[in-house]
Amino acid sequence: MRKSYIMGLAAIAVVTSMSTAHAMDTFMVGPRAMGMAGANVASVDNNSAQYYNPAAFGFFGRNNEDGSKSAADRNNLGRKDFGWDVYAGAGIDIKKDMGKYLDTVAVININNLSTTGINSESDLQDIVNLVTSLNGLDDPGNALMVDVNAGTSLRFKNFGIGLRGYSQVVGYVSEVDQDNLGLNLSGDLATEINNSVLGTDIDYSGSAASFFREDQYDALVAALNDDAAAADIIAYYAAQQGVTQQQADELITTFGNINTQSGTTNLNQNTTTVVLNGFGVAEVPLTYGYALNDNIAIGANLKLMKGRVYGSEVLVFSDGSKDVLEKTDENFQETTTFGVDLGVMARYGMFNFGLTGRNLNSPKFDGFSKSISYTLEDGTLYTPVNPLVVPDVKLKPQATAGIAFIPFETLTIEVDYDLTKNETVLTDYKTQNLSAGLEWDLFRFLALRGGAYKNLAESDTGVVYTAGLGLNLWAVRLDLAAAMSPDKVQFDGEEVPKLAKASVQVSVDF
Repeated sequence: MRKSYIMGLAAIAVVTSMSTAHAMDTFMVGPRAMGMAGANVASVDNNSAQYYNPAAFGFFGRNNEDGSKSAADRNNLGRKDFGWDVYAGAGIDIKKDMGKYLDTVAVININNLSTTGINSESDLQDIVNLVTSLNGLDDPGNALMVDVNAGTSLRFKNFGIGLRGYSQVVGYVSEVDQDNLGLNLSGDLATEINNSVLGTDIDYSGSAASFFREDQYDALVAALNDDAAAADIIAYYAAQQGVTQQQADELITTFGNINTQSGTTNLNQNTTTVVLNGFGVAEVPLTYGYALNDNIAIGANLKLMKGRVYGSEVLVFSDGSKDVLEKTDENFQETTTFGVDLGVMARYGMFNFGLTGRNLNSPKFDGFSKSISYTLEDGTLYTPVNPLVVPDVKLKPQATAGIAFIPFETLTIEVDYDLTKNETVLTDYKTQNLSAGLEWDLFRFLALRGGAYKNLAESDTGVVYTAGLGLNLWAVRLDLAAAMSPDKVQFDGEEVPKLAKASVQVSVDF
């Protein structure tokens, strides 16, 4: 497998929608919100109110008749008449064991195994690791997910206009080719396995009987031409790799395939397939907010939306996959439509309350179908029987509620909750975040932010922690933020956070 190809899939922010009909996650728009773990629906104080709660526009520039600050205005939105910003944010989420499997396969010399077979203990380890990882890669939930959002907006009192883009992409293995796993063997598979460990001082005897169930042991010995010694060697390295009992059945079947296919097929003809799923949309929101009084405001976005539904597949054992990546953006269907967002914000005492609904009209974007051919590693042209089918994407409405405690103008504490479970580009994977964040605006020069959030709809990722800061240089402001999971996974040869995000923004706000 080419690790650079797979990492490339995750790094491309404009890709695909293959098997999901509803694909629009919630995003952390801007570093203030990210620093506060996305908890901004009730206390948003800048142009990102277009996303978090357009009702805030009703309070911008609103003061008492004599120009003094309203008693209900705890975070002083009345002082803000004009704002402009430009921002960008991105994140990566390594689902389940995807990182470990990719790392394992990436270091294996596929061409060497395909052309010369098993000649050493290292080759034998590579075979066991390859078989285990291939069988694990297509397990449900193993994926790399990337989200990107960026934009700019202009606000004048109660009105706003912006240009905002959101994209989410996922890469995962949809199909493992078990029919083209043959090796170039000088003898039979069991003989090469035994010869590969000659000279080692490891005692392999009894490994298979102690590691496998009795039926699994019998099946593996049979798959290796009744060679129990070879089965012990395989079992030893399977235990080192951490193969589970559930994975053991697939491993045994695969070694049987390798034994029968050697000399008739090879890895260079393998059609193991990576699917790219995703959806990207650019929108121009026109925003208006109206304050019913000092305590309650409502707001709305009418959005012109241009969405692209992309689709692509990559054969991971083929050099031709490079061409597929270069042509990924040729496979798409573009649709122009509109969307509607509504929000309400209420202020009483030291508390703000907010409620936002996005894409309430369920905008829809057309899919497509297309036949695609691939060039295998050996130069053979491969055309799947079924064409690439990309269904329509329909954005379901999203709703988020929040409550903010603002005891002082410089201190905000907020908790938000997604009232809806939101679809993502990864089939059957949803998000429903519970978020809590804090901002301390120290002397109006340095804003310190922190928070945490948890996706209550899934259990694969624990609590994610966030932090950020804002530097107020009179009219110009620079904001930075990051989010990170304490859970670690193996990726690119290192222990890395399972989830990581970052955001930056420059703004003028007064």
